[in-house]
Amino acid sequence: MQARTEQDAVAAGAKAPAATAGTARRPRKPVAAGKEARLGLLLVIPAVAVIAILIGYPTISSIWYSFTDRMVGSPGRFIGIENYTRLATDSGFLSAAANLVLIVGVSLLLKLVLGTVVAVVLNRPMPGRNLWRLLVMLPWAMPGFVAFMGLRLMFESPYGAINVALETFTSPVPFLSDPDWARVSVVLATVWRGFPFWAISILAALQTIPKELYEAARMDGASAWQQFVHITVPQIRSTVAVVAVISAIWTANGFENIWLMTQGGPSTTTMTFPVLSFLSLQSRQLGQAAAYAVVILPVMALFIMLLSRRKKEI
Repeated sequence: MQARTEQDAVAAGAKAPAATAGTARRPRKPVAAGKEARLGLLLVIPAVAVIAILIGYPTISSIWYSFTDRMVGSPGRFIGIENYTRLATDSGFLSAAANLVLIVGVSLLLKLVLGTVVAVVLNRPMPGRNLWRLLVMLPWAMPGFVAFMGLRLMFESPYGAINVALETFTSPVPFLSDPDWARVSVVLATVWRGFPFWAISILAALQTIPKELYEAARMDGASAWQQFVHITVPQIRSTVAVVAVISAIWTANGFENIWLMTQGGPSTTTMTFPVLSFLSLQSRQLGQAAAYAVVILPVMALFIMLLSRRKKEI
Protein backbone atom coordinates (compact mmCIF):
# COMPACT_ATOMS: atom_id res chain seq x y z
CA MET A 1 0.00 0.00 0.00
CA GLN A 2 2.83 2.35 0.88
CA ALA A 3 4.63 1.64 -2.42
CA ARG A 4 1.48 2.42 -4.42
CA THR A 5 1.08 5.71 -2.59
CA GLU A 6 4.64 6.71 -3.42
CA GLN A 7 4.10 5.80 -7.10
CA ASP A 8 0.94 7.93 -7.24
CA ALA A 9 2.81 10.90 -5.77
CA VAL A 10 5.62 10.57 -8.29
CA ALA A 11 3.10 10.39 -11.16
CA ALA A 12 1.27 13.46 -9.89
CA GLY A 13 4.53 15.33 -9.64
CA ALA A 14 5.43 14.42 -13.21
CA LYS A 15 2.07 15.69 -14.52
CA ALA A 16 2.28 19.00 -12.69
CA PRO A 17 5.02 20.58 -14.86
CA ALA A 18 3.14 19.53 -18.00
CA ALA A 19 0.01 21.25 -16.75
CA THR A 20 2.02 24.33 -15.83
CA ALA A 21 3.70 24.37 -19.23
CA GLY A 22 0.33 24.05 -20.94
CA THR A 23 -0.99 26.95 -18.93
CA ALA A 24 2.06 29.07 -19.88
CA ARG A 25 1.44 28.38 -23.56
CA ARG A 26 -2.01 29.94 -23.30
CA PRO A 27 -1.41 33.53 -22.14
CA ARG A 28 -4.34 35.53 -21.01
CA LYS A 29 -5.51 38.37 -23.25
CA PRO A 30 -4.13 41.71 -22.01
CA VAL A 31 -7.53 43.33 -21.72
CA ALA A 32 -6.47 45.88 -19.11
CA ALA A 33 -3.34 46.81 -21.07
CA GLY A 34 -5.37 47.32 -24.23
CA LYS A 35 -7.82 49.60 -22.45
CA GLU A 36 -4.98 51.65 -20.98
CA ALA A 37 -3.35 51.96 -24.41
CA ARG A 38 -6.60 53.19 -25.98
CA LEU A 39 -7.14 55.62 -23.12
CA GLY A 40 -3.61 56.95 -23.50
CA LEU A 41 -4.13 57.39 -27.24
CA LEU A 42 -7.34 59.32 -26.67
CA LEU A 43 -5.59 61.60 -24.19
CA VAL A 44 -2.67 62.25 -26.56
CA ILE A 45 -4.79 63.00 -29.66
CA PRO A 46 -5.81 66.56 -28.53
CA ALA A 47 -2.18 67.51 -27.83
CA VAL A 48 -1.03 66.08 -31.17
CA ALA A 49 -3.82 67.96 -32.95
CA VAL A 50 -2.85 71.25 -31.29
CA ILE A 51 0.83 70.73 -32.21
CA ALA A 52 -0.09 69.85 -35.79
CA ILE A 53 -2.27 72.96 -36.15
CA LEU A 54 -0.06 75.49 -34.36
CA ILE A 55 3.39 74.17 -35.39
CA GLY A 56 3.14 71.61 -38.16
CA TYR A 57 0.87 73.52 -40.55
CA PRO A 58 2.74 76.87 -40.34
CA THR A 59 6.08 75.12 -40.77
CA ILE A 60 4.99 73.17 -43.82
CA SER A 61 3.33 76.27 -45.28
CA SER A 62 6.52 78.31 -44.78
CA ILE A 63 8.61 75.67 -46.50
CA TRP A 64 6.19 75.64 -49.45
CA TYR A 65 6.06 79.45 -49.67
CA SER A 66 9.88 79.55 -49.77
CA PHE A 67 9.72 77.78 -53.16
CA THR A 68 7.27 80.31 -54.60
CA ASP A 69 7.24 84.02 -55.46
CA ARG A 70 4.09 84.57 -53.44
CA MET A 71 3.31 88.10 -52.29
CA VAL A 72 0.56 89.54 -50.11
CA GLY A 73 -2.65 89.43 -52.15
CA SER A 74 -1.10 87.21 -54.83
CA PRO A 75 -1.10 83.39 -54.88
CA GLY A 76 2.31 83.32 -56.57
CA ARG A 77 3.84 80.51 -58.59
CA PHE A 78 6.37 77.76 -57.98
CA ILE A 79 9.92 78.96 -58.75
CA GLY A 80 11.97 76.15 -57.25
CA ILE A 81 15.10 77.15 -55.35
CA GLU A 82 15.31 80.61 -56.88
CA ASN A 83 14.70 82.30 -53.54
CA TYR A 84 17.56 80.32 -52.04
CA THR A 85 19.99 81.00 -54.89
CA ARG A 86 19.47 84.73 -54.36
CA LEU A 87 20.69 84.35 -50.80
CA ALA A 88 24.20 83.51 -52.00
CA THR A 89 24.62 87.02 -53.42
CA ASP A 90 22.51 88.83 -50.81
CA SER A 91 24.78 90.99 -48.63
CA GLY A 92 22.15 91.07 -45.93
CA PHE A 93 22.02 87.27 -45.79
CA LEU A 94 25.81 86.90 -45.67
CA SER A 95 26.01 89.51 -42.93
CA ALA A 96 23.22 87.77 -41.02
CA ALA A 97 25.07 84.45 -41.19
CA ALA A 98 28.24 86.06 -39.82
CA ASN A 99 26.28 87.87 -37.11
CA LEU A 100 24.59 84.61 -36.12
CA VAL A 101 27.98 83.10 -35.28
CA LEU A 102 29.26 86.28 -33.63
CA ILE A 103 26.26 87.22 -31.52
CA VAL A 104 25.38 83.67 -30.46
CA GLY A 105 28.98 82.64 -29.76
CA VAL A 106 30.11 85.71 -27.84
CA SER A 107 26.88 86.14 -25.91
CA LEU A 108 26.85 82.47 -24.85
CA LEU A 109 30.41 82.75 -23.55
CA LEU A 110 29.67 85.94 -21.61
CA LYS A 111 26.40 84.58 -20.23
CA LEU A 112 28.19 81.42 -19.11
CA VAL A 113 30.87 83.36 -17.22
CA LEU A 114 28.51 85.95 -15.73
CA GLY A 115 25.79 83.43 -14.90
CA THR A 116 28.24 81.07 -13.20
CA VAL A 117 29.81 83.85 -11.11
CA VAL A 118 26.41 85.18 -10.03
CA ALA A 119 25.13 81.68 -9.22
CA VAL A 120 28.20 80.84 -7.10
CA VAL A 121 27.85 84.14 -5.20
CA LEU A 122 24.11 83.71 -4.62
CA ASN A 123 24.68 80.15 -3.41
CA ARG A 124 26.75 81.41 -0.47
CA PRO A 125 25.22 82.64 2.81
CA MET A 126 24.80 86.41 2.79
CA PRO A 127 22.44 89.03 4.22
CA GLY A 128 19.35 89.51 2.05
CA ARG A 129 20.21 86.59 -0.23
CA ASN A 130 16.61 86.06 -1.33
CA LEU A 131 16.29 89.73 -2.22
CA TRP A 132 19.45 89.57 -4.35
CA ARG A 133 18.13 86.49 -6.12
CA LEU A 134 14.93 88.37 -6.91
CA LEU A 135 16.83 91.39 -8.26
CA VAL A 136 18.99 89.20 -10.49
CA MET A 137 15.86 87.81 -12.16
CA LEU A 138 14.43 91.23 -13.07
CA PRO A 139 16.13 91.61 -16.52
CA TRP A 140 14.78 88.24 -17.61
CA ALA A 141 11.34 88.71 -16.03
CA MET A 142 10.50 92.10 -17.53
CA PRO A 143 8.95 92.31 -21.04
CA GLY A 144 11.50 92.32 -23.84
CA PHE A 145 10.11 95.55 -25.29
CA VAL A 146 10.64 97.38 -22.01
CA ALA A 147 14.11 95.90 -21.50
CA PHE A 148 15.54 96.69 -24.93
CA MET A 149 13.88 100.08 -25.31
CA GLY A 150 15.36 101.06 -21.96
CA LEU A 151 18.77 99.85 -23.09
CA ARG A 152 18.45 101.78 -26.36
CA LEU A 153 17.78 104.97 -24.44
CA MET A 154 20.88 104.28 -22.35
CA PHE A 155 23.07 103.66 -25.42
CA GLU A 156 21.79 106.66 -27.39
CA SER A 157 24.37 109.23 -28.45
CA PRO A 158 25.06 111.87 -27.30
CA TYR A 159 22.39 112.16 -24.63
CA GLY A 160 21.98 108.56 -23.50
CA ALA A 161 22.53 107.74 -19.84
CA ILE A 162 25.86 106.00 -20.52
CA ASN A 163 27.25 108.89 -22.56
CA VAL A 164 26.10 111.39 -19.97
CA ALA A 165 28.01 109.42 -17.34
CA LEU A 166 31.11 109.29 -19.59
CA GLU A 167 31.08 112.91 -20.76
CA THR A 168 33.51 114.02 -18.05
CA PHE A 169 36.06 111.41 -19.20
CA THR A 170 35.63 111.17 -22.98
CA SER A 171 33.65 112.37 -25.96
CA PRO A 172 30.29 110.72 -26.75
CA VAL A 173 30.58 107.13 -27.94
CA PRO A 174 28.46 106.24 -31.01
CA PHE A 175 27.17 103.00 -29.54
CA LEU A 176 24.36 102.49 -32.06
CA SER A 177 25.68 104.33 -35.13
CA ASP A 178 29.19 102.91 -35.39
CA PRO A 179 29.34 99.35 -36.85
CA ASP A 180 31.75 97.96 -34.25
CA TRP A 181 30.10 99.65 -31.30
CA ALA A 182 26.67 98.58 -32.56
CA ARG A 183 27.73 94.92 -32.44
CA VAL A 184 29.13 95.41 -28.96
CA SER A 185 25.93 97.12 -27.81
CA VAL A 186 23.72 94.35 -29.19
CA VAL A 187 25.83 91.64 -27.56
CA LEU A 188 25.86 93.45 -24.20
CA ALA A 189 22.08 93.96 -24.35
CA THR A 190 21.57 90.27 -25.21
CA VAL A 191 23.82 89.19 -22.34
CA TRP A 192 22.13 91.51 -19.84
CA ARG A 193 18.72 90.20 -20.84
CA GLY A 194 19.65 86.51 -20.85
CA PHE A 195 22.21 85.89 -18.11
CA PRO A 196 19.59 85.58 -15.30
CA PHE A 197 18.30 82.39 -16.94
CA TRP A 198 21.83 80.97 -16.75
CA ALA A 199 22.30 82.16 -13.18
CA ILE A 200 19.08 80.66 -11.82
CA SER A 201 19.61 77.37 -13.69
CA ILE A 202 23.20 76.98 -12.49
CA LEU A 203 22.14 78.00 -8.97
CA ALA A 204 19.56 75.20 -8.96
CA ALA A 205 22.28 72.75 -10.03
CA LEU A 206 24.64 74.01 -7.32
CA GLN A 207 22.05 73.38 -4.63
CA THR A 208 21.89 69.68 -5.58
CA ILE A 209 25.62 69.09 -4.94
CA PRO A 210 26.14 67.24 -1.63
CA LYS A 211 27.99 69.40 0.90
CA GLU A 212 29.92 66.35 2.03
CA LEU A 213 31.97 66.54 -1.18
CA TYR A 214 33.24 70.01 -0.29
CA GLU A 215 33.87 69.05 3.32
CA ALA A 216 35.94 66.05 2.25
CA ALA A 217 37.87 68.21 -0.21
CA ARG A 218 38.65 70.80 2.46
CA MET A 219 39.85 68.07 4.81
CA ASP A 220 42.23 66.91 2.06
CA GLY A 221 43.59 70.45 1.74
CA ALA A 222 41.91 71.45 -1.54
CA SER A 223 41.74 75.16 -2.23
CA ALA A 224 38.54 76.98 -3.23
CA TRP A 225 39.63 76.97 -6.88
CA GLN A 226 40.41 73.24 -6.79
CA GLN A 227 36.98 72.55 -5.26
CA PHE A 228 35.35 74.55 -8.04
CA VAL A 229 37.28 72.80 -10.83
CA HIS A 230 37.06 69.23 -9.52
CA ILE A 231 33.66 69.27 -7.78
CA THR A 232 31.49 72.14 -8.97
CA VAL A 233 32.26 72.03 -12.69
CA PRO A 234 31.64 68.26 -13.16
CA GLN A 235 28.40 68.48 -11.17
CA ILE A 236 26.91 71.37 -13.16
CA ARG A 237 28.28 70.38 -16.59
CA SER A 238 25.06 68.70 -17.79
CA THR A 239 22.93 71.64 -16.69
CA VAL A 240 25.23 74.09 -18.44
CA ALA A 241 25.06 72.07 -21.66
CA VAL A 242 21.24 72.06 -21.68
CA VAL A 243 21.05 75.77 -20.82
CA ALA A 244 23.59 76.57 -23.54
CA VAL A 245 21.54 74.84 -26.24
CA ILE A 246 18.29 76.49 -25.12
CA SER A 247 19.96 79.90 -24.90
CA ALA A 248 21.53 79.45 -28.35
CA ILE A 249 18.10 78.76 -29.85
CA TRP A 250 16.59 81.81 -28.17
CA THR A 251 19.49 84.05 -29.20
CA ALA A 252 19.49 82.90 -32.83
CA ASN A 253 15.74 83.52 -33.04
CA GLY A 254 15.95 86.84 -31.21
CA PHE A 255 14.14 89.73 -32.87
CA GLU A 256 13.44 92.33 -30.18
CA ASN A 257 17.08 92.80 -29.21
CA ILE A 258 18.08 93.67 -32.80
CA TRP A 259 15.01 95.50 -34.05
CA LEU A 260 14.55 97.72 -31.01
CA MET A 261 18.26 98.50 -30.67
CA THR A 262 19.56 98.95 -34.24
CA GLN A 263 16.98 97.55 -36.70
CA GLY A 264 19.84 95.57 -38.25
CA GLY A 265 22.03 98.62 -38.87
CA PRO A 266 24.12 100.53 -39.36
CA SER A 267 24.01 99.11 -42.89
CA THR A 268 23.77 95.34 -42.22
CA THR A 269 26.34 95.06 -39.43
CA THR A 270 23.82 93.75 -36.88
CA MET A 271 21.40 92.07 -39.30
CA THR A 272 19.92 88.70 -38.33
CA PHE A 273 17.63 86.21 -40.05
CA PRO A 274 14.47 87.18 -38.09
CA VAL A 275 15.02 90.84 -39.01
CA LEU A 276 15.60 89.95 -42.68
CA SER A 277 12.39 87.95 -42.71
CA PHE A 278 10.48 90.82 -41.11
CA LEU A 279 11.82 93.33 -43.66
CA SER A 280 10.71 91.05 -46.49
CA LEU A 281 7.25 90.85 -44.93
CA GLN A 282 7.15 94.64 -44.81
CA SER A 283 7.72 94.66 -48.58
CA ARG A 284 4.98 91.99 -48.92
CA GLN A 285 7.37 89.35 -50.30
CA LEU A 286 6.07 86.26 -48.52
CA GLY A 287 8.18 83.82 -50.53
CA GLN A 288 11.45 85.61 -49.80
CA ALA A 289 10.51 86.07 -46.15
CA ALA A 290 9.78 82.35 -45.86
CA ALA A 291 13.17 81.54 -47.40
CA TYR A 292 14.96 83.64 -44.78
CA ALA A 293 13.03 81.86 -42.05
CA VAL A 294 13.44 78.34 -43.46
CA VAL A 295 17.17 78.62 -44.12
CA ILE A 296 17.86 78.71 -40.40
CA LEU A 297 15.80 75.57 -39.70
CA PRO A 298 18.79 73.20 -40.09
CA VAL A 299 20.68 75.20 -37.46
CA MET A 300 17.71 75.07 -35.10
CA ALA A 301 17.31 71.33 -35.78
CA LEU A 302 20.97 70.81 -34.85
CA PHE A 303 20.50 72.68 -31.58
CA ILE A 304 17.38 70.62 -30.80
CA MET A 305 19.22 67.38 -31.56
CA LEU A 306 22.02 68.40 -29.22
CA LEU A 307 19.48 69.25 -26.53
CA SER A 308 17.66 65.92 -26.93
CA ARG A 309 20.93 64.00 -26.81
CA ARG A 310 22.08 65.83 -23.70
CA LYS A 311 18.75 65.24 -21.92
CA LYS A 312 19.08 61.50 -22.55
CA GLU A 313 22.56 61.51 -21.03
CA ILE A 314 21.43 63.26 -17.85
